[in-house]
Amino acid sequence: MTTQVPVRLTESDLTALDAAIAAGRFANRSEALRAGLDRILREEREREIDDAYVAGYAKHPQKDWIGELGLAGLGAFDRAEGGSPL
Repeated sequence: MTTQVPVRLTESDLTALDAAIAAGRFANRSEALRAGLDRILREEREREIDDAYVAGYAKHPQKDWIGELGLAGLGAFDRAEGGSPL
């Protein structure tokens, strides 16, 4: 099911939108606006995930030795692959 949502755009935004359509980036205005909405919703989901990580680390901060161990592991991997020291 879809729902029609009226949207008001400035003349300059509409001109830019139509130019993107004319350039072949989108088939029509609806497709272009849906692509923009998809991007906004994806960014919101990513922000929610970031916020959950921040909240989790605030409740359970990482111990210093974990970071040191991880860095040592990355350094060993880099040396094993022939890279330069970190």
